[in-house]
Amino acid sequence: MKQENQSIQMIQKIAIINGNPDLTKNNLNTYLSDLEQGFGKNGTSVVTHTLSEKEIRHCIGCFDCWWKTPGICRFSDDSDKMLSDIINSDLVIFASPLIMGMYSALLKRFHDRMIPLIHPYIEIVNGECHHRKRYPVYPKVGVLLENNDATPKEFENTRFIFDRIAINMHSEVKFFYSIQQRSPKEINNEISNF
Repeated sequence: MKQENQSIQMIQKIAIINGNPDLTKNNLNTYLSDLEQGFGKNGTSVVTHTLSEKEIRHCIGCFDCWWKTPGICRFSDDSDKMLSDIINSDLVIFASPLIMGMYSALLKRFHDRMIPLIHPYIEIVNGECHHRKRYPVYPKVGVLLENNDATPKEFENTRFIFDRIAINMHSEVKFFYSIQQRSPKEINNEISNF
């Protein structure tokens, strides 16, 4: 895995998790394709996982990934490869349309399956109980949302949830935008300045 003593971390590897349930050529899918091409031009390695094309079973809360087979879910499906790609990346970008004021159910299902990335043991972080790290280094988090009709409050609530996910990933949200706010080129430029 990655070394923890990285004082200045260049973004060399990115994992994009596309939670769009719509496989057709639409604004979000086109945006992510353009974003990925831009990363390739500046030498960044990118892997994209489109959740609507993957087999991802629902978490059943059995905790096998914590106690029986630490770090490994009882279900062998496409999430195994995705978790490996995430933990071995410098940046993970979660992308989804906002649907009824929330990110997609596909992305929520995958978030539930990310529990093997942390230990069951608890530590205090900013006065709150959170799970300990399983790995020495976790990727930074970026969020891109297709925001067609969400209210500012719904957008704010979604940001709050991703901030909490980042805490549990021992990371931070480096950017949180609707695709209407930033072009793929602007995101590429921003990431190159991390």
